[in-house]
Amino acid sequence: MIDIDDADLDPSCAAAQVVQVSKWGSVPVENTPRAVAGGFVVYDYTIPAGVSVVYQVRQFDAAGAEIGLVLNLPAEVEIPFGRVVLSDPFAPASAVVLDGEAGFAGQRSKTRPTKVYQAGTRSFAMSGLASAFQQVNLSCYTDTVDEAEALAVILDQPVVLVRTHPRSGLPGSFYAAVPEFTPDSTDHARFGRDTNLWLMSGSEVSRPTVDVLVPIYSYALFKAYLDAKYPPFGTYADAAAEWSTYIDAIRNPPSAV
Repeated sequence: MIDIDDADLDPSCAAAQVVQVSKWGSVPVENTPRAVAGGFVVYDYTIPAGVSVVYQVRQFDAAGAEIGLVLNLPAEVEIPFGRVVLSDPFAPASAVVLDGEAGFAGQRSKTRPTKVYQAGTRSFAMSGLASAFQQVNLSCYTDTVDEAEALAVILDQPVVLVRTHPRSGLPGSFYAAVPEFTPDSTDHARFGRDTNLWLMSGSEVSRPTVDVLVPIYSYALFKAYLDAKYPPFGTYADAAAEWSTYIDAIRNPPSAV
């Protein structure tokens, strides 16, 4: 959670955008700047693991012109080596933490268009730019029915976000298209185990330009919380008794679990 106080912003700032800065470069946490009113709160569900991350705030005036960066907020999260976090980038509540297979990300191929020309006894090459990673082994184990069901839901989506320890050699936030996947229980089913090896590979795709479509902290979550606490249903007055402002509610949401 990146919590920005409006006192830290330029007085002429009307909208702002949080930028995630790491060894892999600078990317906006959300693609669309937010209006600034009493500060604002942004959740980053893509933070890379095992490296230092700094958050900066890009400011815009009322006309939409950029007026500079402020703040340097450090953060760091860890994912144990060998563990993998897979999630739906458009619905971050859909996520699962699994053990990677021994060959996970072992080969990270790239290609580029190349043509070799011969002129007499000499040869020359004309080449394009190298591609992103292609057909990377993303095979993982699920050990329970719940894990298998969660992974199946994620793989139903066209793009999967993969995060793991930086020693894997993958970018911190690896967006991949996974065209084929096979859950294999050959070595486990006969022993009554629920373990499956999900054989799959993915090719890197660009970071989505569309923001989260199914937020974790939704209106429905707040409504369910208020309805349960103030039966038969919560009112706006009940919400005001719980949270002084909209920003206060975002800073202190009910549990999503």
